[in-house]
Amino acid sequence: MDELARADDGSWRIDLVAVAADGPLPTHPGRRRLLTVLDGPVLGLEVDGGTQVVEPQRPYDVAADAVAASVPEGPVRVLDVVVDPAAVSPYVTVLELGRGSTLPLADDQLAYVLKGEGADGLVSGPGEVAGRCTVAVVTLERVS
Repeated sequence: MDELARADDGSWRIDLVAVAADGPLPTHPGRRRLLTVLDGPVLGLEVDGGTQVVEPQRPYDVAADAVAASVPEGPVRVLDVVVDPAAVSPYVTVLELGRGSTLPLADDQLAYVLKGEGADGLVSGPGEVAGRCTVAVVTLERVS
């Protein structure tokens, strides 16, 4: 697990997690997590006695307590956004940017560049991501 960023007040953290074998994900009692498969086929999660299949680039929200994961079709790399739900609502959107595109980021956003120019880089807002690439944009909206 690689930590990409965290709030000074502890209300959120963003990790990059390589899941190569079946087993538990790191626990964060009382927190919520938004999982997004960035690389690899699918991620299986044991949720409420059943298996939920998380497809690539489709964020999935789940409690960050004990979560068992499986990799039925092979290893995956996951963006794991963990938040205090009383303080932050997280959103993740995966976008493909064209060669001449520029994506501005607000104060409450971060972008993880998956492939293309600046691949494997994290850009914090305010800022921008430019050029042909695939990015996972994380918005961390403060709860009023």
